[in-house]
Amino acid sequence: MEGARSYMSKTYRILVIDDEPIYHKMISHALQPLGYEVEFALNAESGYLTAQSTNPDLIITDVIMEEMTGYELTQKLRRDSRFAQIPIIILTSQTELADKLKAFEAGADDYISKPFAPPELIARIGVLLRRYEAVAKAAVPPVKLEEPRIITVHSLRGGVGCSSIAVNLASAIWELWQKPTLLIDSVLTAGQVALMLNISLKRTWGDIANYKPEEIDYDLLDTVISKHKSGLHVIAGPTTPAVAEMISVPSMKTAIDILRPYYEYIIIDTQHDFSEVTILMLDIADVIIQVMAPEMASIRAAVAAIDTYPQLGYDTDKVNLVLNRLFDQPGLEQQQIEKALSLPIKMVFPYAPDLFIRAINLGEPIIYDNPKSYVTSLLENLAYNISKKVHKTTPPTNPTPTWQRVNKRLTQKRRLMG
Repeated sequence: MEGARSYMSKTYRILVIDDEPIYHKMISHALQPLGYEVEFALNAESGYLTAQSTNPDLIITDVIMEEMTGYELTQKLRRDSRFAQIPIIILTSQTELADKLKAFEAGADDYISKPFAPPELIARIGVLLRRYEAVAKAAVPPVKLEEPRIITVHSLRGGVGCSSIAVNLASAIWELWQKPTLLIDSVLTAGQVALMLNISLKRTWGDIANYKPEEIDYDLLDTVISKHKSGLHVIAGPTTPAVAEMISVPSMKTAIDILRPYYEYIIIDTQHDFSEVTILMLDIADVIIQVMAPEMASIRAAVAAIDTYPQLGYDTDKVNLVLNRLFDQPGLEQQQIEKALSLPIKMVFPYAPDLFIRAINLGEPIIYDNPKSYVTSLLENLAYNISKKVHKTTPPTNPTPTWQRVNKRLTQKRRLMG
């Protein structure tokens, strides 16, 4: 018990919302001896009112309740800026994978099945509160910077690894320079960025849907931004296509214009089309990462995209071709592809399904899950190559392990070249 108490830097207030009094008693018996203050509510509506009056540090809610489910309550809480970031645990007897996914999509941070073991509940609460406290301590007032470098990842063909590359590139850039970095999921119908970073969908682009462009300001956007444990900032895509339909392109443009001065790097994952949203993300890009697989349909899509870029006013000099080998077959040769596209391929990722699938399932980018892998070295090199010139030419005062690895590889390459 004392070990569990040791991490607490203050007395935390926990709100439990459950229509079964037996669980009130069980949770109280587990938490109160550790110094937690525990408040209770028997239904979602009274739970929401109690949250407003008590300002809890963490909320535990059941799913099945009258009038409003725990999922709906979680979504309602996340729409309120006061509860946009505080930890929420879904506690329920439903144990199917679909139920767990629904909990995270609603904005919950964790999911515990009934009946639960008190030590597990205590441990989960401890992890979430430590993480929340660490993020709060790390939060500093935003400082306006120079124009960011904006990198947009695009492909007209889905399933070629765009989201994986965007997530890992953003993580690698952050780890290289430790400069303010924002990852944007602009795939509004089925974005996967939050899943790949194991980030709860507390707030998304959907939270600006009801605001006119002139009503959007930094304070509103700050509640929409999720903070990954690494320090990377993320704006997640909405949870449902219905919400996506409500988000206007002018509002998204206003949001990005407001956020630009506060970041050195903005990395954007885009839809596989030339929709208004995608064109917006391509318009603002300094670098376009065009991702493809070594098969005919993917190359045809890449040709179509590259032929369209000049018509939209994009210089092909800012297009970086990335080849992702998605299958254990030779596929089309690199030289054939470069000839068809009239552009050089800047990076080739090997067939590595175990690394990519494991990373997606764990919600842990490859550069963190397997920092010594060959794929990680390629991702780090690509991140370095597309970074700002000022960063590449000025060694950091406190070089990170990522920077040290890249610098070592560059030094070895220079020596080999004489």
